[in-house]
This record gives sequence, structure tokens and C-alpha cells, in this order.
Amino acid sequence: MSSRAPATARRTHPLVVLLRSLLVIALVAAVALAAAVLVAPAPAIAGEPVEAPAAELPAAQVEWPESARAAGYGVVGIDGGADVWQAWGSEEAHPMASVAKLVTVLIVLDAHPIEGDSRGALITLDRDDVDAQARAVRENAPIAPVFDGMQVTQRDLIEWSLVDSAGNAIWSLASWAFGGMDGFAAAAAAWTDRHGLDDTVLADPAGLDARSVSSASDLTRMALMAVGDPVVLSTIQLESVRIPGIGVAPNTNRILGEHDIDGGKTGTLKVWGRNLFVTAIREVDGEARRVVGIVMGTIAADETDAAMIALLESVWPNFASRTIVEAGTVVAEYRAPWGATTRAVATGPLDAHVFADDAPDWSATVEPIEPGAVPQAVGEVSLERGDEAVPVRTASLLTPPDAWWRLTNAPLVLGWYFD
Repeated sequence: MSSRAPATARRTHPLVVLLRSLLVIALVAAVALAAAVLVAPAPAIAGEPVEAPAAELPAAQVEWPESARAAGYGVVGIDGGADVWQAWGSEEAHPMASVAKLVTVLIVLDAHPIEGDSRGALITLDRDDVDAQARAVRENAPIAPVFDGMQVTQRDLIEWSLVDSAGNAIWSLASWAFGGMDGFAAAAAAWTDRHGLDDTVLADPAGLDARSVSSASDLTRMALMAVGDPVVLSTIQLESVRIPGIGVAPNTNRILGEHDIDGGKTGTLKVWGRNLFVTAIREVDGEARRVVGIVMGTIAADETDAAMIALLESVWPNFASRTIVEAGTVVAEYRAPWGATTRAVATGPLDAHVFADDAPDWSATVEPIEPGAVPQAVGEVSLERGDEAVPVRTASLLTPPDAWWRLTNAPLVLGWYFD
């Protein structure tokens, strides 16, 4: 009986072994990579502000005095905002008359301010001041009697100028402040240039010179400056002033105390007519509001006063509390790279006290949100002026990325581990 030799076992080629090993490693790596892609933590998504349309508010409705050549009104800043003003009628520069005294006082106080209740600098008058008094008499202007060597305070001259409209008092104030009329002219030109008052020229401090001119728009802006200066405002509110040699002189503003008018300055010039500046304060919707008014170029005093009263009374109804941001207004959007979106909306209305269509701007601050998070508070929307704000929350869930998107965007998803 014959026997067979056992068959020799075939050995796997080393290259095949290597390829098999590499395939296993690749499959393991692919599985691990896929798992890493599928479980990578999605980043929080930041909200992008959305520009919503401005609130539609009514334009100001004002009764302009057609009997005047020009007029203007101004409203002191609403809830911390800028002053609002508007002018009407002639846009040309016209004689200021004695309203120029108010401008001169602003220029002097800019160079020589008075703090608190101080009476300001002590001023010794001289022969030039006596000559100024004589000129005022010749011009038929009110005067405050003075003499060479008389000592007065800066505030004395301001009060005599603005309350009694004494022509020599404002001349003495300007001359003291700037060393004479040349110095005053230079200071006045620099001051008007700095404030962009292109229509305003002071040829003299008292407005007796018809070349001392301004426009309704410039005077309205200067009226707002006047009520912003405590010294000026408190002076034009005086019912009377005591002047040595005369006694008690009443305020030349005949409608002081009427229709909430608590201050102002009159002006009359034969070659032009009458000008009037007043300021009034009234409580509207629980808020104290101050306005100024300018009327230029009327003839009769009664006509001037009536025009001013009608102008002011037409201004008050323009104050109102209005909704600036409606509840549900979209203020931000969240856009994820995988296409999911949601919005952030105001949870309630945002109201503000406004004048006519002078609506404050608003802005929203929102925090990033996590994908899959339920609707939640994410920030607030607030007005640019004032401190009113309402919460903001997301309107819906921000859907997380699905598996297919993760796998087809693997390089981006893996980068999330390093963000």
C-alpha cells in the first residue's frame, strides 16, 4: 500500500495581507470619522439685526401766523433727544431789532459765563457808557440811567437789557466784555460762524442798527440756546427789574404769564416792524415740555401777541406718546449654515413721548442661541434716547443639522471641534 506526502499549505502573499489590513484600518477610520461627524457639537448661532421700517408718525401741524413775514418754533429735546425746530415764511435775513440784545447776551456769556446765583463780574462804568446812554435817548430807546464811575454787576446789565430792553445797558455789557465795539464785532462774527448761524449779523449789540439781522430759522435756534442757559432763562422770566433812578421796570413782554408763557424778548424797529421771541412750558401727558416761538415782521403789538399765542397753542397737540416698535416686530434673524432659521421678535410694544414725527431710533441686542433650543428670551430692544426697553425672544426652535448634512459637509463639521 502506497502513501501520499501531505500537501504544502499555501501562504498568503504579504501584499494581500497589507491590503487587507489597510482596508480594515480604513473601514475603522471611516466609521470613527462618521461617528465624530455625527456627534460633533453644533456651534451657537449669532443673531443678525434686521432693519425694520420706521414708525409712521404724523408730521407736525402748526398754525403759522400769516400776518407775519416769518416765524419759527422750537421744541426742547424730547427724552434726551436733539432739539426739534422749524421755520416758515421769508428765508431772508431781516432786522432783529431788540431781540439782538438776547443774542448779544448769549455771546457775552459764552466768553464770560456766570455760575449759579452769582451776579457775575463787577463793572465800573465810564464816560463811554454815559455817551451810550445819550445815543439810546436819541434813538428813542429805553435806558437805564448811568453815570461815570457807577459800579454795576454783569447780571445787572443783563437784566436791564433783557427785561426793560435798555439800549445803553447792552452796549455797556458788550463793550466791557470785548474791550469796545470792534472787539464785540469780531467776537460776534466768530460766535455766529462757530454755530453755523449764516443769516445772523450783529452790526451793533442792541439791534438799533437795521443791519443787525437774522432769519427766523437762525433766531429759532438761538432761542433754543437761550432757554438752555440758566442765566438767560431766569432773566427773561422776570416780571420786572429794579433800575436805579427809575424804580421798578416791567418786562416788555406783554403776554408773559399768559398761555403758559414764562419768558421772552420783544423787539421793535420803525424801518421793519415788530419781532417777538417767547418760551412757554406746559405739562403734557405728565411730562413738562418747553417750546420756543419766533414771530418776525408784524405791525401792531396786539397782532404780534395774537399771532404768537396761536402759534404756540397749535404746537402743543403735536406732543404725544406713540408706539415706536410694535409687539411682534422682527428685530433679528438667526441663520445656521445648514439652512435652519428662526427670528427674534419684540415681546411687547415700545412706546415713547415724541413730538410729531420726531421718532427716536431703536436698536436690538440679542445673544447667540444653541441649535435645538426651544423659544426663549435672547435680549432686548431699546430706544436710542430714553431708557425704555422690552424683551426679545426667539419665535421658533432652531432646527439642528441632520445626519446627511453633517456627512456631506464633514470638513466643516469637524472644524466645530476646534471653534
